[in-house]
Amino acid sequence: MVKRLFYVSLVLLLSFAASLAWGEGIELSLFLGMKDGSENSDGVTVIFAIEDGGNVTEVFNQNWKEQKWSDMLTADLTNWGGKTIKLKLATDPGEARNTGWDWILIGDAKVSAKGTLVYDIGQAVADKKASLSVIFDGDNQETAGLLNGANCDLDPGPVGGESKPKSFMQHVPWDGKVGNTISRYEMTLPAVDTTAVDGIGKLTSTWGHVKAN
Repeated sequence: MVKRLFYVSLVLLLSFAASLAWGEGIELSLFLGMKDGSENSDGVTVIFAIEDGGNVTEVFNQNWKEQKWSDMLTADLTNWGGKTIKLKLATDPGEARNTGWDWILIGDAKVSAKGTLVYDIGQAVADKKASLSVIFDGDNQETAGLLNGANCDLDPGPVGGESKPKSFMQHVPWDGKVGNTISRYEMTLPAVDTTAVDGIGKLTSTWGHVKAN
């Protein structure tokens, strides 16, 4: 029994160490909130994806409809360390495709590596660095530019009476057509040493026993 408890404790310790190691990687972080006055919205889905050459990988998908800021939301981008990628942000109306009051705000959005800022998304919006487009329901291709009421602009809110640093609204198309608003941000991510994570990742547990793969 003592031996089994030792191994279980070791597994827990290694899992905790792995979580710390991942925290030392590359991370997308942000807050979501519906701007005050949007109580009639059925919510907006916010999606982040990595475009790496011809590959597209979704890393974040969250629907939000509350007039309060979320806790900090994160996505791990460590796998793309050392690469130049495009970070794609799409906003999508609710399932009913009702775009009324879809005043989603994205606050303090940034990419960091080992706690150091790599890319400030809100600042990129302010500096008009985002590549902007829309895709309407039923279309197979995006249309460059912001059409039919879509926008991507700094907006201080508030959300629940509180503003977040460099918060911005990315409103979905609503004037005559419904669809997604899309912004893209090109960035080069630093290389990150994940040796510790890889080493820990090779350990598995089976009913209190630890073995190496």
